[in-house]
Amino acid sequence: MRLGIVLLFWVFALNIYAQTPVDSAITLQEVMVLGNFEKQFLPGNDIIIPKATTLQFYHSDNISEVLRQQSSIHIKEYGNGMLSTIAFRGTNASQTTVLWNNFNINSFTLGQMDFSLLPTQAVDEITIIPGSGSSAGGSGAFGGSVLLQNQVDFNATPSITISQQVGSFGQYSTSLNAEGSIRKLAFDTRLYWGKSDNDFEILSTGEHQNNAYFERKGINQSLGYQINKNSSLKAALWYNDNFREIQPPIGIKRNTNNQEDKNFRSTLNYQYSGNRSKLSLGTGFFQDEMVYRLDQAISYFKVNRIESFADYNYHLSDHHQIKFSARHNAIKAENESYNGGGAEEQRYSLGLQLKGRLFRNELEYALHIRQQMVQDVNIPVSPYIGLSVPLIEQNNYKLRLKANTSYNYRLPTLNDRFWNNAGNPELNAETGWNKEVGISSEHYLHNVKLNISVTAFHNLVDNWIQWTPDAQGTFRPRNIKEVLARGVESSINFNTPIAEVLHFKTNLQYSYSKSTVEQSERNANEIGTQLIYTPLHKANGDCTLQWRSFSLQAFQQWTGKVYTTNTNSEIYALDAFFLTDAALAWEKRSWRFSGRVNNVFNTDYRVYAGYAMSGINYQLSIQYQLNFNK
Repeated sequence: MRLGIVLLFWVFALNIYAQTPVDSAITLQEVMVLGNFEKQFLPGNDIIIPKATTLQFYHSDNISEVLRQQSSIHIKEYGNGMLSTIAFRGTNASQTTVLWNNFNINSFTLGQMDFSLLPTQAVDEITIIPGSGSSAGGSGAFGGSVLLQNQVDFNATPSITISQQVGSFGQYSTSLNAEGSIRKLAFDTRLYWGKSDNDFEILSTGEHQNNAYFERKGINQSLGYQINKNSSLKAALWYNDNFREIQPPIGIKRNTNNQEDKNFRSTLNYQYSGNRSKLSLGTGFFQDEMVYRLDQAISYFKVNRIESFADYNYHLSDHHQIKFSARHNAIKAENESYNGGGAEEQRYSLGLQLKGRLFRNELEYALHIRQQMVQDVNIPVSPYIGLSVPLIEQNNYKLRLKANTSYNYRLPTLNDRFWNNAGNPELNAETGWNKEVGISSEHYLHNVKLNISVTAFHNLVDNWIQWTPDAQGTFRPRNIKEVLARGVESSINFNTPIAEVLHFKTNLQYSYSKSTVEQSERNANEIGTQLIYTPLHKANGDCTLQWRSFSLQAFQQWTGKVYTTNTNSEIYALDAFFLTDAALAWEKRSWRFSGRVNNVFNTDYRVYAGYAMSGINYQLSIQYQLNFNK
């Protein structure tokens, strides 16, 4: 406990230092070293953890490929392997929060995450939480949150896993994962490198794509130390270096634009667990650096942050617990396009959460209240209420009802407030009421398992920020819109043995997301129209057939028509498309071989207007795991 007090002092000492000026401006198990309270205090929300087979299938790809398999998530890409942003439940890219080890890693300049910079092989676990209840790491979780985790296991047998993949269009990918434990020390090391010439054939023209090369390399290192049976330390470091040429629109041949992103993330966490209480302290240093080259012009920005948190969880009784939270974020941005060449900001937040069970432990509830404080920004108090209650519980059949409502907000980005001769420091935070209710069932018959769930959601967002031209034609950010996002999500999971050595699993999902402009100060013609790049319908499916050491997998995705103009012009709308990826794998002892076909039916499709996506392509991979006895 004494070590925890020392660490807490160090956390706040770092934050004091960060304020000095710069020259320019599912059932979840608790992790032993770093438990994620965010998952445990949301009984009214669905919590989605992609299967290990899905992570293995997209091991050498970006996390966006994993997220794409969720029907409520639409991934927008500016070309194959290019900038990749998320639209979650009909919201925009800046209204989804991304956390790594309980720290916010969204871009603080744009307020969003480029998922092309997050390789699947760099993280241990991905958790998806639809809805706006999970926003402890920062503002903006109207659509939902994506939690990334790198864990260490003090009981793990030391092992090394090496993966190599080759594919179409000059694609190569290599990764190494070493993990294990030695006495009180546990470690997880992930090294990765990959590149692609990305010179695929553009199906509509027959020409080959130019200026679309990309390459990435990085390391994710986690170390854990078990101080005693009650306390532990964890340190983590993630460095990612990504270079890419900027894929031009179809028909543009002379283009030399490129972009380099360097992301450095480091965290230190201390956790103490007593009989009735738990203390979790953390601090981290984060640096995001980008260089963008447009012809002869070069744009550069760098954001340094020190983020710290303290969580204290106390069990009031066997069935009720309370959690106190405090968080601080010190931000320094260097950007020539900002007034004064940079910006600084301090963000503070306090939170209180209560969770428990009532009525013979059948009703599970959670109550949250959170207040964030930022100078010169009006931020409302954010409450959350979530409930989960079993309606039927039998040996072979269960039916459960979930519901939650929350009031959330999104802070204006640094670009919104500090952009030279355009930013508005007095912008209001976006605010929104989110409501959802869902019902899920579990069916068991011998070895057959069937899960069905349906969720309806309603999210009204006010003070929507949009950059619009003023009387002089200069684009400026303004609070001008009210947007209503509502819809239904459904899923079916089926798992059954067909024979003694033959097993079949499938998952089907469908979402209906209607997201319309309800009020608009600048353009009355867009009232009632669907938001651009937000499909009304989306469906996903995957199936796995396992026979002895062989497995056959297929992932299907259907995306409905997407509008690209605020008036929902049919002329410029993107057509619906259907994609299928398939793979055959053989696994024996320490070896795994697999072959994969992407876009099996060679579909010509667009995710973003004017930007080509690749047709059918192939990948071969080999993986070897070496285990060491303790």
